[in-house]
Amino acid sequence: TFAEKLEKERLRKEVSQTEVAKAVGVTQVAISYFEHGFKKPSTDVVKRLAKYYGVSLDYLLGDE
Repeated sequence: TFAEKLEKERLRKEVSQTEVAKAVGVTQVAISYFEHGFKKPSTDVVKRLAKYYGVSLDYLLGDE
């Protein structure tokens, strides 16, 4: 799922939720919600997450 991929990529990069949050311009709580599937980020935030992790939007969104 999208949530699982977000957590997987963060752990692969060995960064904290706080570091990801600062890099993409959201709160740590938002990153936690995204990783647990409680909330979905805006399209803009998804794009920033993909760029930050160096992965495609298709991969993050499950089309790959």
